Formats: sequence, C-alpha cells, structure tokens
Amino acid sequence: MDKTQTTFNAWQWAGSVLLVLGVAVVVFYVLRYSGVFTGFRATPEFAATIPGSPTLKELPKPVPMASYGEVRTEYERRKRLWQSEFDQVMRRQQELVALDYRSMDAQVLLSHSSQEDRANLAAVLGTATAEPSELIGSLRRAGSHSLATLVRGKPVSYEEVVKDVALKFGAKKPISTNSAAELEGLAIKAAMDKVIAEASPQQRDALVAEMAKAQSTSSTGLVAATGGLVLANLSGFGLYLAASTSLAAVTGAVGITLPFAAYTGLSSVLAAATGPLGWAALAVVAVYKLGGAAYKKTIPGVLVVASSRARLMAEREAEISKLTRQRTVLDLSAARLAILAKFVDEMQRTGTDHSVPRASVPW
Repeated sequence: MDKTQTTFNAWQWAGSVLLVLGVAVVVFYVLRYSGVFTGFRATPEFAATIPGSPTLKELPKPVPMASYGEVRTEYERRKRLWQSEFDQVMRRQQELVALDYRSMDAQVLLSHSSQEDRANLAAVLGTATAEPSELIGSLRRAGSHSLATLVRGKPVSYEEVVKDVALKFGAKKPISTNSAAELEGLAIKAAMDKVIAEASPQQRDALVAEMAKAQSTSSTGLVAATGGLVLANLSGFGLYLAASTSLAAVTGAVGITLPFAAYTGLSSVLAAATGPLGWAALAVVAVYKLGGAAYKKTIPGVLVVASSRARLMAEREAEISKLTRQRTVLDLSAARLAILAKFVDEMQRTGTDHSVPRASVPW
C-alpha cells in the first residue's frame, strides 16, 4: 500500500510539473509575441497560431520624433533664407525708388538706357559715337536749326526741341509744361493722333488690340466715339507701345533703317500691319516737308528718347509690383517663422534633452 501510494504521489507531482511547464511555455510565447522581450518580431504564421491576437499590420508603428536641436537648426536655417531674400527685396525697392526716370534729365536717362537705344539714336542723328552727352548735344544742335526763328548764342535745350516736335505733330498751344517726360508724352500722343487718323481699318484694329493688351484693359475702353484711341491716360507699357508705333511710322515713312529692333513692344501681327510699307503713305511724312532736313533728326530722335524713357518707366513699375507681391509672400513666411520660433522657445523651457513627435512641430 505504501509503495502504491508513493507511486501515485510521484505521478501526481510529475503531472503538476508538466502542467506548470506547459503554462510557462504558452505565457513565454505570448510575451515574446507582444514585444516584451526586446528584439522579438513575431511572424504572421506565429501570430495566426494565437487566438485573438492582432496581425502584424495592426501593430502600432513607431512615432517619428524630432529633437530640440533638430527643430532649432531647421528654424535657424529658414530664418537665414528668409532674411536674405527680405534684404534683397528691400534693397532693390530702395534702388527703384531712387530711379525716378520721369524727372530724369535726358542725358542721364540715356546713361540708363540700353546700348541698342543709344545706337538707334546715333543712327538717327548720324553721330560717330553713342555717348549720352554727344547724343543729346547733337539732338539739341539739330533742334536749334529747326527753330530758325529763335536767335540764340547756344543750342536750345532738349525740352525746347521736344516742345517743337510736339507742336509739329499738332499738339495744342500753348504748352505750359517744361518737364521733359511730359513734353515727350505730348509728342507721342500727338504723333499717335496722326497715325490713327491716317491708318487703315486693319492697322487701326491692330493698334487698338495691341494697346488694350499693353494697358491691361479692354479694347472698348480705349476707343472713343470717333474711332480714335483715348490717349490721354496712356501709361506704362501702353505709352511705350505708342512711342514705338510712332517711331515705326516715322522711320518707315522716310526710309530710316535702325540697326537694332526699336519696336520690341509691337507684336508680329501689328508689325506686319504697320511695317515700313504700311506706313509709307501716311501723312506723317508731311511733317518733314514742312520743316526741312533738321526734322528728319529731331522727330525720330525725340521719339527714340521718349520710347526709351517710357520703357524704363514701365519696367520699373512692373518690377515694383513684382517686389510688392514678394513682400506679401515674405510677410506670410515671417508669420509662420514666428510660430516656429515660439515652439522652439517652449521646447527649450521644458528641456533640451527630450524629443517631440515630428507631426506636432509647426514646420
């Protein structure tokens, strides 16, 4: 009996040990699957053997983190880029404010003009050099011959030459202004009145369409009841187009060929409709018959200077508008940088040795 009892107790003890070992094995594998033991990655096959266990796709992914140093470095990089662009915009804006082409003396204006403009003026005046001082001096001397009724001991001023050209084109008397830019505007508009009056319907339609495009307005807004262009409010590229068109008419009528393209404001359609052959019969040629040989220099010469001034003014206005838009974008960027700067300060206050979720950073 004692031997039988002893045997039964041994088997009972062994069974208990096996039961405990079985439970331990199950617990071990469950803990390994759950990631408690570092480095363990359950396979899909193993996961499928455990009832109720999530698949690998359902396991949470690690959250990307960003350290204080990383966030601060990125903030400082963005701030440097912003400051550099801001300084460039401000510097260029100041330069453009100082470039007041409207009130600029004609000789100084030519120093800002392109080499092409100066070469065209030299071709019109027949000078051997394209230096601004020589060009304006030659234009003034030619104008002094035109103003034969004025007896002077020195060449007339450039403004007097422009005024004489404007009157020749039919500008209204008296002309009260002495501003070179305003006088050039009068000459351009008076010349365009003649161009429009003598243009064919095809030429007129082309001019109206191109002028509307240059002025960023509708064709209807540019056409008066009489069919002529409303020239009083021309500005920017519209004024440049008018000057280029008048110059095309004048040089085409008298057979002057300029060495460089002086009519860059004209489209290919308008150039075809208003080229030298198209302008040959225009009454603008009568201006030269009335005034003699000197007007063959002063009229196109003034229009070259006027066209150059109008282009420089238009480009300046366009660049100022572009810089204004850049400032708006920079202001928005500055506001975002301010938010990021505040976030960096808050991270610093809570300690620089910890990280935060990248998604929480206001990049």
